[in-house]
Amino acid sequence: MRVPPGGWQDCHVPEPTWTVVVPVKRLGVAKSRLRGALPGVPHEELALALAADTVRAVRACPAVARVLVVTDDPRVAAEATAAGAAVAPDPAAGLNAAFRHGAAVAGAGAAVAGLTADLPALRPADLAAALRAVPADGVRGFVADAPGSGTVLLAAPPGVPLAPRFGPGSAAAHAASGALPLPGGWPTLRRDVDTPADLAAAARLGAGPRTAALLARAGGDVGYGAGMQGTVATYDASTRSGVLLLDDGTELAFPARAFDASGLRLLRLGQRVRIERDAAGEVVRVTLPTMA
Repeated sequence: MRVPPGGWQDCHVPEPTWTVVVPVKRLGVAKSRLRGALPGVPHEELALALAADTVRAVRACPAVARVLVVTDDPRVAAEATAAGAAVAPDPAAGLNAAFRHGAAVAGAGAAVAGLTADLPALRPADLAAALRAVPADGVRGFVADAPGSGTVLLAAPPGVPLAPRFGPGSAAAHAASGALPLPGGWPTLRRDVDTPADLAAAARLGAGPRTAALLARAGGDVGYGAGMQGTVATYDASTRSGVLLLDDGTELAFPARAFDASGLRLLRLGQRVRIERDAAGEVVRVTLPTMA
């Protein structure tokens, strides 16, 4: 075998060209902990903006040849198509099934990366650097989210099954399955958005145009749903907890501490209440709309 004139360091090995699979839930059920985060902005519009900015950034990444959005939502499909992404139907069997389906559509010989759809601050350079860091020796690589327990990116070189294990504790689950944690910082890649506090952090990094426009429309401030209202669907006096039905049909559970903080002695089924949530999106107080 001939050695290149400058030594082996001058031998160029082309980077893999990636297919990135991005599952997106139906907007009505997506990102439920963000409801009320932007006052005056419909929730579905926010969920769509997060996905649209994610896809836009992936499309601009030089290491990516194809973006495949897995969804059954017609608005998401239309946005993805307009952005130049391919669309595949969601098998409706959960997030990991959506990733597996996307990988199957990509083909057995493709380099496939699974990416979450809630990365509105993502910069193409961060994604490209992470994909370059994936081992080329048949080992999957993953990037944990900012807190370190979840996963935002799982990448498999050509011929290697994606084998996704997204969900609670997915970083540990991916590591246990043989995937290697990728070493870079990549702050805009790690900043997924599940809660109002996450959205505020993404805004500080610099959100994409669709999310930034909604932030501006809401006055630039991310709220925690203090003005949200709903109806009492269930209430158990023995546990002081129950379930609220929000005006858009979403069910939201509240714990005993939220009732205890209300100053109320009883809640009745069908009663209208105001909801206050903390930065993590958890209900911390349930009051009557007439109360301060």
